[in-house]
Amino acid sequence: MEWADRTKPYEADLIQDLNQIVKIPSILDPNTQTELTPFGNDMVRALAKMEELAARDGFRYGRVDNMVTWIEYGPADADETVAILTHIDIVPAGDGWLRDPFKPEILDGLYFGRGAADMKADLMSAYYAMKYLADHEIKLTRKIRLIIGTDEENGWRDLPRYFEQEGEPTMGFSPDGAFPVVNGEKAFQTVQLRFPSVSTGDYILRRFIAGTRPNVVPGDARARVVVPDPDGMVHDFEQYLAQYPFLSGKTEIKGQELRLLLNGVQAHGAYPQDGENAGTYLAHFLNRYAFTDDAKTFLQFVGETVHDDIGADNLGLRYHDETMGDLTLNVGVMRFSLNGQGTILLNFRYPQGVNVQAVMTQVQRHLGDFKATVEVWPGGMEPHLVPETDELVGILSMVYAKQTGMFMNPRTSNGGSYARLLKRGVAFGGQFPDVPVTSHQANESTPVANLTRSMAIFAEALLKLAQ
Repeated sequence: MEWADRTKPYEADLIQDLNQIVKIPSILDPNTQTELTPFGNDMVRALAKMEELAARDGFRYGRVDNMVTWIEYGPADADETVAILTHIDIVPAGDGWLRDPFKPEILDGLYFGRGAADMKADLMSAYYAMKYLADHEIKLTRKIRLIIGTDEENGWRDLPRYFEQEGEPTMGFSPDGAFPVVNGEKAFQTVQLRFPSVSTGDYILRRFIAGTRPNVVPGDARARVVVPDPDGMVHDFEQYLAQYPFLSGKTEIKGQELRLLLNGVQAHGAYPQDGENAGTYLAHFLNRYAFTDDAKTFLQFVGETVHDDIGADNLGLRYHDETMGDLTLNVGVMRFSLNGQGTILLNFRYPQGVNVQAVMTQVQRHLGDFKATVEVWPGGMEPHLVPETDELVGILSMVYAKQTGMFMNPRTSNGGSYARLLKRGVAFGGQFPDVPVTSHQANESTPVANLTRSMAIFAEALLKLAQ
């Protein structure tokens, strides 16, 4: 019997368990962060739900500092461990959803909900792959550990704590990427610009807000301005939107203050070409007016220097590596508050051959009159590459080719997965090549058929790695 036929009967139960996880809005919540809930109440709720499933299914499990839950199958005294590195945290839902992101639905063969693509569905497919091995009492020589983190979308403060207490697994994969094997991951580093927010004269920028996370392309941006002719700016704004059919927006005049909303296309910051950055487009529009002081240099930098510049050419950072590909830039967060402090977060993904100091130097060189201080945001990672000759890469490539009938060479990803934390760690699934990427986007979804399709690939892979 083919693996896909073995796992298909699990589909209904898998979906039922996945629904329980998707319903929990496991987003970093500063309002409920305490020593006992380091990333908020909902993170702990999500971990507890996974532990509830583990107890039901007879797995060994444990928790590290309310940051990580591990679930284990195989000989407890085994010297070697095969890890499945996952995370249960998600990014905020944002605007543009046609349905409630935390009330999962299946429509036209697609499973909708925040986390459907990144990465609750793949977490559950991996869990059920382990469950399949346990249900059939398959004997292993290495133990398998499903490791579930809660800070992947933010500071990666969780798994390092786990490794300190539990040690580093022998090898492993993270189903937080794409098929086939992703044996290389580019560096990701966020550079923070801080600057004063002074605006005087006929054109006053009172507020500018776009983006919530450096690793997300902002889907909407808002500005509040005081201008001599609000009606004229409204007319210009409507014409600007007409130039770019992928943008939308609205305006509101309150006295001399004009409020602008511009909607772009939200996407994962690792693939900025999949989105349309609302923040840089709004700055691009406002940059045509006679703003002065810090407002002027802010709008010039965002609306001209880094606008629509995914390759960071305007910063002198265009770079290509034959093995790992191109450097990319996402302008993830933009803030200006009159007479306060402004912030810009630039998220870079780059291959081997580039380092964070080179990035910092080039950003500083291209500030012009912009009075910004430049510093590295904590939590960045350098490039990661596992040789194609490694047994791990070979086994996973073989399993994927056997089950899909299609061999594909290992490749490099712009995205960052927890696999890079292991010396012998790669990303493997669950995004299939023929499926559009919806991670971090509104109306995030994954094909229902791929839930047990991924489960089948993971199950065979774990069997071969752990025997």
